Amino acid sequence: MTTLDLRNKLKRIIDSTQDRRLLESWEAFITEQSLGQEAVEDMVRMARLSDEDIAAGRTHSVEEVKRWMNEEKGKT
Repeated sequence: MTTLDLRNKLKRIIDSTQDRRLLESWEAFITEQSLGQEAVEDMVRMARLSDEDIAAGRTHSVEEVKRWMNEEKGKT
């Protein structure tokens, strides 16, 4: 079955469904899946940026991070 065939089949099923709760359930599932994909894409983007920073030497020592964290704690 091609993607187009599958889309057409799903559209027919949706068009013939009268149960609002079922349609809402499908909508929630599809929305969650797309949000999940966005999260994955965002994590991949952040990983790439991190790799670029590491390759460019934009890193901090453990002591620098500890000092920064202690400074941030003092601001709250």
